[in-house]
Amino acid sequence: MSEQQDVAAARPPDARRAFRGPASACLVLEAIAVPLVLPVMSYVEGGITPAKLTLVLVLTVGMIVGCVVILRPWGLAFAVGLQVLMLLGFVLSASLGLMGLVFCLVWVLMLWMRREVIRRQAAWPVD
Repeated sequence: MSEQQDVAAARPPDARRAFRGPASACLVLEAIAVPLVLPVMSYVEGGITPAKLTLVLVLTVGMIVGCVVILRPWGLAFAVGLQVLMLLGFVLSASLGLMGLVFCLVWVLMLWMRREVIRRQAAWPVD
């Protein structure tokens, strides 16, 4: 066996590290979906105000940045903060708030699954 395989075999699986991939993928999907709310704002809500446009741009850039910083120890808090900001979008736009609600539910489900994997992993017998 090579040295890399020995290190990989010695290190137990870590649910916290494994969560980074799905979290980053979800942020990419959000970065694509958030700007798509602009046509809905334009036609359904009677126009795009500077505040709505700014919020959409901040969220989009934040989601892209979140894909990178999810690797940091504080990255998960950053991503959850973006979800809260998106949910608060109800104040300016019902369509953005509704999209925020959907993605918040996705994040709640992902965080629940992560917690459940960590809990079950802690119960594994140590060899």
